[in-house]
Amino acid sequence: MRPIRIRTAIALGLSAGAVVWTAASSPATASSPAATSGDTTWREAGHYDTTAACKRAGKSGIERHKWDEYKCRPGRNDNYVTLWAGGGSGAAHALTAGPAAG
Repeated sequence: MRPIRIRTAIALGLSAGAVVWTAASSPATASSPAATSGDTTWREAGHYDTTAACKRAGKSGIERHKWDEYKCRPGRNDNYVTLWAGGGSGAAHALTAGPAAG
């Protein structure tokens, strides 16, 4: 094999690896503010340092009727856990949804 072909093969291999690495590491569904699962519309309700703190906040939200169910999932990096809330009243959704478009 000629040196130019070797360099080309290495460059193509590195480029393909970079594309695959970038696609695998980007959380496409986790970044959407309202991901749907069945009949439940999920929204981010907060970020916590530990899973235990996330679960406490989730149970508290159920007790206060802010949402009907919750789940704690790893955040976009290893530094926090994201609380996802589903269901609940429209007022609670309006508080966590951000500013209204208008």
